[in-house]
Amino acid sequence: MRLVNRDHPDRISRQLDPAEAAAVRGFCGAGQEVRPGDVELVAAVLEEMHDGRHVRLWLECDCGHGAKTQPRLTARVRDEGPRHFVRMHRYGEHRCALASFRQTPEPEDGEPDADPASPGQHNPLKPVGDALDYLDDLHEGIARPGGSGGSTGGRADNGRRLPRLGRILHTLLDDAGFATAHVDSLKETTRSWDRLEAYAADEAMSPELTLGQVLYFKPWTSLNEKMATIDALPWPDKKARSALLLFVADEIHDGAAIKKTRMGECRVRPAKGIRGGGRDHGLTQPPYWALTVVDRDREGIARFREAFAQHAYSFARPVPLDSRYERRTLEQLFSVMEWVKKRGVDVTLAKPLFDREVRQLDDPSLWCRPDFEPTFRTVEAAGTAPRLHRVVIETMGADEPEYLERKSRMHEIMKRRGILIEHRVSDGDGQAERDDAFLRRVGAKILHLAGVQRVGTH
Repeated sequence: MRLVNRDHPDRISRQLDPAEAAAVRGFCGAGQEVRPGDVELVAAVLEEMHDGRHVRLWLECDCGHGAKTQPRLTARVRDEGPRHFVRMHRYGEHRCALASFRQTPEPEDGEPDADPASPGQHNPLKPVGDALDYLDDLHEGIARPGGSGGSTGGRADNGRRLPRLGRILHTLLDDAGFATAHVDSLKETTRSWDRLEAYAADEAMSPELTLGQVLYFKPWTSLNEKMATIDALPWPDKKARSALLLFVADEIHDGAAIKKTRMGECRVRPAKGIRGGGRDHGLTQPPYWALTVVDRDREGIARFREAFAQHAYSFARPVPLDSRYERRTLEQLFSVMEWVKKRGVDVTLAKPLFDREVRQLDDPSLWCRPDFEPTFRTVEAAGTAPRLHRVVIETMGADEPEYLERKSRMHEIMKRRGILIEHRVSDGDGQAERDDAFLRRVGAKILHLAGVQRVGTH
């Protein structure tokens, strides 16, 4: 294995020594053993490849056996989370332990998480690290326990793991920017699929196949035509042929995700049903993001196989949410963002779809998933550099003692990420007053941290 210059791949930076190469294969090869010290060696290689802002080097494997191009790995850093490897399928597939790739070593299915009495020490929910993993393994289908597949990590508030298809949906929305809102985007009145289409077109699944050829967004597309197109594509070995349909549904009723068009209703009714994400298991609060697997049944007939639905804020701004209670919170946060913008503070709002890492000096990292995280910088002043601030927002939508106790323990971890502000939402009287108090408190805190003198009232 060797590190090569990203901009000039013919230039070799250095060869990995045997210990480093073995560490990479053990760390990223599914079913391989991770030895003591492997994590440190891998972290050092990743840091050498990616400086936190830009990819500088690629890792070229030596398993190509005389191929014209050797398979390569690049390094990626998301907004949250450590550096990690990503396969570069356009350079060929690995013929070593990396042929079965994993982003990080994680517990196998069925292995219990850490003691639930230890808050933040669970197996964290992370994005899918490689677009090729969006496809089912050949002959595997959805036969995996609970439909989760692979190592999903993380649990929802009710203790259930996020299904595999839900993790794929979250990754797609996160990478395409739908889990982030900027103040300038709040005036959008129509949906735009440009972000998703551009992202999918640039995501390689194999040397000849992109995600954009597999992922489509029009539920009225003929199933037979779509599967005929899939059948004609060059397909990765050991993967089953299928497509992914992603759209925002007007409602979900009687086992079908419904899209209303000028030509009437388009119904997507998966053979194996629709699972809901977050706390909205009744699927009665539209609209919904709906991700559906399209394939052929045992008789070769094209079908919608299964789907996962996630609550969305609105059609104009389909930020994925866990519940209608979060929708109420998000409505207030959008008002805050517009208000502080008039006073010179630009806020970026994140809806975390995956666990956030809270590092500790001498102890293992803790993990949490706040409901919302507004970030902003201090207003520039002469002689001072702008400082980044983060506020952590939690929607409190229940009063059960067990719920409040669990939330309280996680909140202690969240407070290490930023100032925590709770928004209590219920179906009882007085919600308008609670909303107003929350809006004023968040707005005042942002202006204070940004160094802006508050003028008047909201």
